[in-house]
Amino acid sequence: MKVLTGLLPASEGQALLFGKAIMTGDLETRRRVGYMSQSFSLYTELTVEQNLHLHAKLFHLDAGRLQPRIEDMIAHFDLATVRDQLTFSLPLGVRQRLSLAVAVLHEPEILILDEPTSGVDPIARDRFWALLIDLSRRQGVTIFISTHFMSEAERCDRISLMHAGRVLASGAPCELVQARRATSLDEAFISYIEEAIGRDDTDNSRTGATTSEVKPFTLAGAAGSRSSWFSTRRMLAYTWRETLELSRDRIRLTFAFGGTAFLMLIMGYGLSLDVNKVRYAVFDQDQSLQSRTYLEAFTGSRYFTELPPILSSQDRDRRLANNDISLALEIPSGFGRDIAAGRTAEVGAWIDGAMPFQAETTHGYVSGVHANQLARFQQELTGKSVRPWAAQVETRYRYNQAFKSIYAMVPGVIALLLIMIPAILTALAVVREKELGSITNLYVTPVTRLEFMLGKQLPYIAIAMANFLLMVTLAILAFGVPIKGSFLALAAGALVYVTATTSIGFLMSSFTRSQVAALFGTAMATMIPSIQFSGYLIPTAALEGQAWYIGQVLPTAHFMKISVGTFTKALGFADIVPFLANLAFAIPVLMALSLTLLRKQER
Repeated sequence: MKVLTGLLPASEGQALLFGKAIMTGDLETRRRVGYMSQSFSLYTELTVEQNLHLHAKLFHLDAGRLQPRIEDMIAHFDLATVRDQLTFSLPLGVRQRLSLAVAVLHEPEILILDEPTSGVDPIARDRFWALLIDLSRRQGVTIFISTHFMSEAERCDRISLMHAGRVLASGAPCELVQARRATSLDEAFISYIEEAIGRDDTDNSRTGATTSEVKPFTLAGAAGSRSSWFSTRRMLAYTWRETLELSRDRIRLTFAFGGTAFLMLIMGYGLSLDVNKVRYAVFDQDQSLQSRTYLEAFTGSRYFTELPPILSSQDRDRRLANNDISLALEIPSGFGRDIAAGRTAEVGAWIDGAMPFQAETTHGYVSGVHANQLARFQQELTGKSVRPWAAQVETRYRYNQAFKSIYAMVPGVIALLLIMIPAILTALAVVREKELGSITNLYVTPVTRLEFMLGKQLPYIAIAMANFLLMVTLAILAFGVPIKGSFLALAAGALVYVTATTSIGFLMSSFTRSQVAALFGTAMATMIPSIQFSGYLIPTAALEGQAWYIGQVLPTAHFMKISVGTFTKALGFADIVPFLANLAFAIPVLMALSLTLLRKQER
């Protein structure tokens, strides 16, 4: 059955439908077929009427007859009392009637039903078969159905009895009963089974035996109205469905917005390269006027925070090992005497090197204070200031005069979160359908992969842009980081960027099969490369080898320049055009990969 609907490729042999070989990409043939799987595959977060409305658009019913057809299905399948209920709350029998209504909504010429009454109570089963008989006898629909109930098989015009994957016999029910001289179809079926089990010849058992030649179905009828390879209506139908699902999933919406704000605050305040308030302690073995004067420069500096003095060398080593202090200053005895005599004086600085960047910065601070204090001692001793160099270098920082990392970190966090959150949400949206089985609606409806992808992608682009506005607001109000450049340029860059990042989510979902795998895979594939190779911590120009190439193809690296540039460098549209071009180039590449890997049939 799945081969006939194009859900699975045939391992061998040939299957014909409407006189033509099955082609998985033949959407026009799919419009002529209705399919109902054994498991419920409709959208449980939609109501009965919304499921019918969605499939009417997916099968491209004319706008004029869409609502009348839906009303006809609701009346014919007795769904009026539950039309506004979510399908997850419906009894199994009602779900089966709804599935059948959806399957025949577009007036197919052939209806394929895979054990549709499995698990349904006898009363609901009889009611379901009454609907099938009406479709077959009054509306002329050919029904191809599988069942393990002989009472249902007796209602069919022609049946095939199967065992162990092979056909034992085919024909009208009465013909099969007469061929076995049985009193019922159950008895005839048991006779065929016993004969098949008793055969010793393996080859004969594989080919099977039939009492009559299997006659192919012959169907007449014109195909439905043709539609183009891309339908905006079908795409927007998926957009509408995804939007409804999101609006009803409060937990996902809370994480989408609340999680973004929370991570923005945590990462904005926590990820800082500023080295301030270095915790230090002093081991002053001299206790002279000069040693106290020397230490005053550290006490009065905003870069250092003094802790209780060190009592011994062992105490110094212990406090450094326990992270109690990051800097230990040791002034040996005789320091003041050497300074007064104009001799070379020594000071020991013990720096915690566990964090190299912080250690290197601390070393620079200590060296600067040390040089200033020695110059002060020389001036007091000789009465002359140190002779200045003929040329001096005065350092001025462009764009970030205060030299605070928050002005780079906060715009960088926006770039990081706009790749992680939208990509995860998009990946989960597709994989969730795989887990729930509703992906079958993509397989059996005349929806192209591009329509499916774009339709599901649009709501997450909208959520990503709302998150972008939220993070920009936090950057300005909570962190005090103003936008110096063009906000419209930044917003345009963000729109192109999130289109690329949601495409990454689709790419991840195309080969993952569970939501857990999609979540962890997408998080690792987006955050780790973005932090390492986007210029967030290390400029992309400083990367070497393979890291440089990763930085060139990573969308975050290009948006990082847009985000940081508009916030701190007052960049406008003309300045960000090269970065926008690189981002725009990534979108069709990612979409093409996603469409290639997203199968239009089951594995």
